[in-house]
Amino acid sequence: MTQENHVQVNMQSLKISDGTQISIPEEGVVLFVGPNNSGKSQSLRDIYHLNNEAGYLGRAVVDLVLNKVGTGPSFAGWIANNTPVIRTADGQERWNIGDYGNVTADQHPQLWNNDRLNHFARLFIFHADATSRLEAGKSVPNINFNSDVITEPLQHAYKDPELEAQLRDAAVSAFDLSLSVDRFAGSVISLRVGDAPEFEHQGSAPSSRYLQGMAALPLLEDQGDGMKSYMGLLLHILAGNHQITLVDEPEAFLHPPQARLLGQTLARRAQTGQQLFLATHSNDIVQGVLDSDAPVTIVRFTREGDINNAAVLEPSEVRTLWSDPLLRYSNLLEGLFHDAVILCEGDADCRFYSSVIDSIYEQGEAIDEGRRPQLLFSHCGGKARISSVVSSLRAISIPVVVVADFDILNNETLLEKTVVALGGDFESMRRNWRVFNAALSSDDKPVSKIAIKESLNDAIDGISSVNVNRSDARKISQLLKIENGWDKVKKVGISGVPSGDAYIAAEALLADLEKTGLLVVPVGELERFIPTVSGHGPGWVTEVHRQGLHADPRLTPQRDFAKAILSSARQARNVPTTMVASDSVPVEG
Repeated sequence: MTQENHVQVNMQSLKISDGTQISIPEEGVVLFVGPNNSGKSQSLRDIYHLNNEAGYLGRAVVDLVLNKVGTGPSFAGWIANNTPVIRTADGQERWNIGDYGNVTADQHPQLWNNDRLNHFARLFIFHADATSRLEAGKSVPNINFNSDVITEPLQHAYKDPELEAQLRDAAVSAFDLSLSVDRFAGSVISLRVGDAPEFEHQGSAPSSRYLQGMAALPLLEDQGDGMKSYMGLLLHILAGNHQITLVDEPEAFLHPPQARLLGQTLARRAQTGQQLFLATHSNDIVQGVLDSDAPVTIVRFTREGDINNAAVLEPSEVRTLWSDPLLRYSNLLEGLFHDAVILCEGDADCRFYSSVIDSIYEQGEAIDEGRRPQLLFSHCGGKARISSVVSSLRAISIPVVVVADFDILNNETLLEKTVVALGGDFESMRRNWRVFNAALSSDDKPVSKIAIKESLNDAIDGISSVNVNRSDARKISQLLKIENGWDKVKKVGISGVPSGDAYIAAEALLADLEKTGLLVVPVGELERFIPTVSGHGPGWVTEVHRQGLHADPRLTPQRDFAKAILSSARQARNVPTTMVASDSVPVEG
């Protein structure tokens, strides 16, 4: 394409139905994510039809600004290079624009100067739904490459050995199978699975052995949907006919490793002056895209009635977040596709609370209006990581609720960081915390020297071996420990708080924390919900599930707490999150 015929089209901005304006970089990836039925796929349809149909009313994307580079004459030259020409009986040239019909050179400037692309949309925008991807690898008509205009991606692969090599490398990387363009299949061009036989010829024609060897390779169009979809999409992208590509659920038919590789491959291609819009439900696609160096904009959709709400994370903010191992090496990014994340201290907590909530719905006790919320239960490996994880999730507009054992209240600094990360005001809670903390810290239980001496003698005499092992040492050290009020409430929760002002302050503090999105286990720790089961952590939860106690309607404390989690999750969905880069720090694990 000559410089004077250079034409560039890109999306400059989108307007979402909630009024949000989204600026779109000239190249790179825009990820549409969010829960089911939030507007991701509809946004792709709206972008295409707003460009293609005059008077179209978008539902999720209600308006857009399109940027065009090139004058009317440039467009005429571009059309001549990229569309078939038809010469009528009177010798006049017309260019075939598919659905639009045939246009003359005189019509080019007028059509190009419209605000939208109208029927020319298909020349610049590829809407890659599942059907188009599955059919992209089918055999296409052979053409006269000296005179005819290339209209199919596979025709580009026929003419361009470098493109064929890119397709072959992509197929090997994803499926450990090669691809070859069959250039000698008669009236059609085909893609075959496998390495082409070594080329042999007889004069100017390929040998019979070569033709038979090529014909023995299976056709791509006869392969499974996963390979057809993957390679069909890449064929369109790599051929480079379209400057804007809209892909709905690129993960369809693919295993997770292939989905991640596809996301990475598509994103890298989008660094070459193309815009790629992906609507996805796949954490693997998201991670693949983020693994590339392409500029990435994340748009997270939620929906209330007929209004689609959009939270936007700009490319610079995305890069900052992806450098945080907490997001990069965990399942937390799956929260992009859920209504809220329930963040617990450990995996056992996640398993227990999610199973109790399941039983609440199964037994008809759910308190939610409308559909059941899509919740992701995840953990961060302890209290110290909670605030940084919360900051990261809220930075990408993921509502989050924290569930922690009672002893989180024992550390003022940690508690304050968690409250602030959730968007709360700890200063308004500090007085109640201090009243409560003072009562527990002063509630010591002194032990006489004689009692300690007798207990130590009994413990030492009870050791049968000559040496003291680790277990014996722990028992002896416990004898020297002076318990205070914090030790008590860790085991029993709020019932262990002294009555009077301390108890009143504790109740007020827990209520304020719950409003902020931090739910403190009222019985102290997870295992105290069902004290009849021995053990701790994963083993305890496994035994609870084995006995079916998680679904026992008579165990009201655990069910009331699970309902409080649901209520807080519903509230978190309706509270705007702060769209700023996370202040989280790297952690191990």
